[in-house]
Amino acid sequence: MQPLIIALALVAAAPTTAHAQTAEPDPVAGLRSLLARGAGATAEFYGQASTDLSKEVQLSNGRRTFIGSGMGVSGTGKVKLGRAGVIASEHVRRLSVSNKELMVEEAPKDPYFAGVLRTVGTLRTISVGGWQYQLAPRAKTWVRTGRAGGAAAAYGDQLINVLEPATLSKLLSTRSRKSVAPWLKDHTTGRKQRIYTLTGMIKLKELYRVSPSFREAAGTSALGTSEVTWTYMYDDRGWPYRVGWRFYAHPRPQVPGLGHDRILRGHLATQYRNWDKPMTITAPQAKPGRGLPVDDLADVLSAPERRD
Repeated sequence: MQPLIIALALVAAAPTTAHAQTAEPDPVAGLRSLLARGAGATAEFYGQASTDLSKEVQLSNGRRTFIGSGMGVSGTGKVKLGRAGVIASEHVRRLSVSNKELMVEEAPKDPYFAGVLRTVGTLRTISVGGWQYQLAPRAKTWVRTGRAGGAAAAYGDQLINVLEPATLSKLLSTRSRKSVAPWLKDHTTGRKQRIYTLTGMIKLKELYRVSPSFREAAGTSALGTSEVTWTYMYDDRGWPYRVGWRFYAHPRPQVPGLGHDRILRGHLATQYRNWDKPMTITAPQAKPGRGLPVDDLADVLSAPERRD
């Protein structure tokens, strides 16, 4: 995933006169209003995971240094809401690998990295009607990979589902910092808006207890005391604007569930837009089949179990 830091630098300022009497929005109430009317949104996402693969190389000036290998992801998608949360999702994800030769060398003796290499390229996923569909990189036909919740396509890499009211409420209870931006025009939608930013930290086992989509993505409850730092942004209507997470296993390498001895650190951000436009997600023509066995950032949680 492309190396991005989730947090944005937002400068607090007094509102303009036209907005001076605007009440501060309630993000949970804002989400519930979207759920009640079955709204949908477009999404953009990007992030990175670093692995423990490294190699000493000699530079052209004669000096020696170490290079590493990791995964970068970016893409676009859609989510459709119902009264309980996301009822359908669709993502187009592009995966790349840095210093790919290191992973190629490791793949013959490590099925996890061999699996990662098979995911390089564009992966399309759709979750709708209780089923998950996948069009793998370089594949020509869709396969129906099995039963899945409507949020499954959107929440393999994005571990934090702020579109579940209970999950959002729990997240807000762990906040440690808040900032408010001045009124500005969104460069994509053209709407003048104010963005509120909250940050905090949450244990993955707490997220596991409260979030159905996280439990589905994780596939394991062996999360130990691992924590992720989160950033959540919402607009002046209380509508979701951006969510991101990051973790660093170092200097705590003995962290069960965080890709221990495999993935050292990771971060991912998802941007939501166009909540006020109609949204539909439909199932593709597909036949039953098997999905890819390895799924980069989703394996932040389950990668250790894949090792021989």
